[in-house]
Amino acid sequence: MERLADFIISNRRPVLAIAVILVFASIYPVLNVEADFSLEGFFPENDPTIEAYQRFSEEFGRDDNVIAIGLSHADVLETDFIEKLRSLVSAMEEIENVTEVRSLLDAQRLRNLDGRLVAEPYFNGTIPDRQALLAEITADPFVQGLFINNEADFTAIYLAIDEDLNLFPVREQIIGDMMRILGEQNGLEYYVAGIPYFRNQYVNVLNSEIIFYISISSVLIILLLWFLFRNMQGIVIPILIVWLTILFTVVILWASGGYFEILTSTIAPILLCVGVADSVHMLSKYRDNRMAGVEKAPAVRESLIVLGSATFLTSVTTAIGFATLLTSNVVPMRTFGLYTAIGVMVAYVITIFLLPNLMPYFRDTEPGGLPGARVHNAIGNFLQATFRFSLRYHKAVVIGTLIVTALIATGIGQLRVNGFVFDDVGRDSPLIADSYIIGERLSPQFPLEIIIDTGEENGITDPELLARVAALEEKLISFDEIDRSRSLTTLMKQIHRTMQPEEAALSPLPDSRALLAQYLLLMEITDADALDRFTDFTYSQIRVSAQTQDAGSWRMNQVRADLMEYIAAHFPNEEITMTGTTILVADLTDNIVRSLASSIGLAFVFISLIMAWLFRNFKLVIISLLPNIMPLLVIAGVMGYFGIDIKPSTAVIFTIAFGIAVDDSIHFLARFRIESRRGRTLIDAVRVTTEKTGRAIILTSAILLVGFGTLGNSEFDSTMYMGQLVSITIFTAIIADLFFLPALIYWFKPDMRALRGEFGERD
Repeated sequence: MERLADFIISNRRPVLAIAVILVFASIYPVLNVEADFSLEGFFPENDPTIEAYQRFSEEFGRDDNVIAIGLSHADVLETDFIEKLRSLVSAMEEIENVTEVRSLLDAQRLRNLDGRLVAEPYFNGTIPDRQALLAEITADPFVQGLFINNEADFTAIYLAIDEDLNLFPVREQIIGDMMRILGEQNGLEYYVAGIPYFRNQYVNVLNSEIIFYISISSVLIILLLWFLFRNMQGIVIPILIVWLTILFTVVILWASGGYFEILTSTIAPILLCVGVADSVHMLSKYRDNRMAGVEKAPAVRESLIVLGSATFLTSVTTAIGFATLLTSNVVPMRTFGLYTAIGVMVAYVITIFLLPNLMPYFRDTEPGGLPGARVHNAIGNFLQATFRFSLRYHKAVVIGTLIVTALIATGIGQLRVNGFVFDDVGRDSPLIADSYIIGERLSPQFPLEIIIDTGEENGITDPELLARVAALEEKLISFDEIDRSRSLTTLMKQIHRTMQPEEAALSPLPDSRALLAQYLLLMEITDADALDRFTDFTYSQIRVSAQTQDAGSWRMNQVRADLMEYIAAHFPNEEITMTGTTILVADLTDNIVRSLASSIGLAFVFISLIMAWLFRNFKLVIISLLPNIMPLLVIAGVMGYFGIDIKPSTAVIFTIAFGIAVDDSIHFLARFRIESRRGRTLIDAVRVTTEKTGRAIILTSAILLVGFGTLGNSEFDSTMYMGQLVSITIFTAIIADLFFLPALIYWFKPDMRALRGEFGERD
């Protein structure tokens, strides 16, 4: 480390020049990084869930490219309102990249004209008898709940986006044009929903929140650094380092083809808090040297030499904790793990190269008069007290800490895996309030799709099969979470009632293959598009389309299990595919649990190997791992007790918690190893480590608490939980590292002769 330190210090100007060049080169990439997200993006390309969804999309179209506009009016059948609706639809049809606009004006009734099946619009001129029209239109299963409610005071317009252009910029353009048109309608009460609208609004609000919280956190961290260090070098250098870390990490994200989505958008706030740790540790060591009377230049070099290797080790272990997410089959978790790990190492490199070269540009006072000495001494007194307490009551500290941790960890039994389509947004958020209104007034916006494949051409013309499909629809709507179900049977019932009303009164469905084939032919001639929504061109598949509430994956998995059991019993010879947005969410959350467990397990393996290499002592390996397990158990228990579900965004909190816990414990044990090599007794080694490294642990923990604590008020559940739970982690880690870890060392009394290698030479 000495050679590297000398090289860095002797090449101050080239290092700073390179840094300035890189900053200017980063402006373009940062301004052009994109943001977007989709549920499909959470799965690998060959995942069976995605393959099923893609097959469905190719045959029947996507279910996530429609924006719904709900319109509330005292009477949507009123002539004036119908004309206003006609004008509004006409304007919407002119929006670029909108392929189809459907509304109440497109609703059609089926008629029997001399044996011919004819579809004619409900609104084809004036409305002669409103009550008769209301009764007829609300009895139509393809209109009621889609275009109009039973009270006729709510309707909806649906805008379909070109599937090949369903990207953030295109959606932004469509939403902008749409909102402009709606804003021009005086007195119109409207609500906007749909997955494309939510996706873009989510990204916009998330981006603004990231900027807001980075700004707030930066201000609070600056104030805290001023309180702790009371000089410009203690403020400017750490903040500059973390800002550069975020900047360069975003550039790497952009250069490798990445973009901001649900998880990667949290990297910036994380790096803002975590990235400051290395510089604070080095500045604390520098201040210790200065207060001990060491001159400025040697103090800078000493800090770099002594802590350069230790901070490298902590950075590597923290990065490993995040990098283990690369084993996940959830794509955004892999992306998050990769770029966060890169960001952690970028922070280390920037700290090592910039901190020593920036120090000469800041004035420093004489050692005895360093600003912040009062705070420095107060922290020292506290650490001496913790040392004495842990030494005197080490068995009680260990046993008590384990008991408290075990009691909190019992909440794990109540922990539930549960994700929503509108995840990370509170149920009362304005972002999705319109969606719930449309869902309550018409029908929910979330599809559950079932494809029944007979495996043979014209297989759907079996009356017995249609009867079983009709029974399946009855089963579907028996669930409280499913409000609406439509399929080919619904269409056949309509045609049968239109063409042969007397027979339909006795049997709602046609009872012969020939009659079904005739109805299919009539529908081909009359409205082939309507037919294509429920079957394929070979007539071998039937689509059952249900509308569900955003009930959460935990409940939807229960519904799915019940449905699959029913389907297995009633459709033994057909191939069944269940898909749709709700199924994507349900399968995603299951993948997350498996990914999280394997990633954390792998991280423990790697950290254990590093500790084994570092200490060559089994007792110290166990001692090093126990304080890192505690925060994870506490976090899981707290989540269980407070009903915080595991989902894509909250799952990564465990990785963040592990990274923070490992960082401080390794700093403590690395310093303990150095002091042991210097010939100190076990008690003296712990005392010096507690006083020296403990101060840096407290400072970095305070900064982390400030940084993450500000996130606790976020509108997004993911950001809010990250702030709250990581703050609990930091507090737990302080207890583990300053009380529990020394007490373990006293109790286990590891063999001091087993400690080999060097991390530094001088105190």
